[in-house]
Amino acid sequence: MDPAPELLLDQLARGQRLGYLGTGELQAHIEHARAHCRAARPEPGERWCDLGSGGGVPGLVMALDRPDVEFALLDRSERRTEFLRDAIRRLGISDRVQIASGDAAQLAHEPEHRHGYDGVVSRAFGPPAAVAECSSGLVRPDGRLVVSEPPHLTGCDALERWPADGLAQLGWDFSGLSGGEPAFAVLIRQPSHLDTYPRAWKQIRKRPIF
Repeated sequence: MDPAPELLLDQLARGQRLGYLGTGELQAHIEHARAHCRAARPEPGERWCDLGSGGGVPGLVMALDRPDVEFALLDRSERRTEFLRDAIRRLGISDRVQIASGDAAQLAHEPEHRHGYDGVVSRAFGPPAAVAECSSGLVRPDGRLVVSEPPHLTGCDALERWPADGLAQLGWDFSGLSGGEPAFAVLIRQPSHLDTYPRAWKQIRKRPIF
């Protein structure tokens, strides 16, 4: 038997005990992460970022399932990023998974991360406007943002959560929902859009674009 699934369960269980991963069956978390990966459709050789990785979902699962893709797991908490560093070491994937610790709104302006990713996945980073704004500084032109959506979301609900005018200001187009349950919003980064986003996190929270 491949030891990776057992090792993965061990790491996710540890993250859950530490409060970095929500309650519920670990296998359900893994299946949700795999659905997220199917919605994101990373290509071999691409570089992706898990925004607000927390206990490593979906990032750790995607990194194990897709050894042909590079990943960065980003979180503002030093405790969580220390956990993630230890987890990737134990899982033997440190050579192709980077841990980024800090404020996403600041990291998105650093040369290492600025438009440095083919795509971003996010499960529980924050409200749609915050996810879209922080990711706007991380994703390359024509890149994708794939966000886990609430259960039983309809197409009309999604359009309200991701309004066209607000997205356009941040350089995004709403491509639609992918999957059934769970569902994921897919946004495409516009190649001609030049901007200085994201703003400081305090501004993002106090004055969201939408």
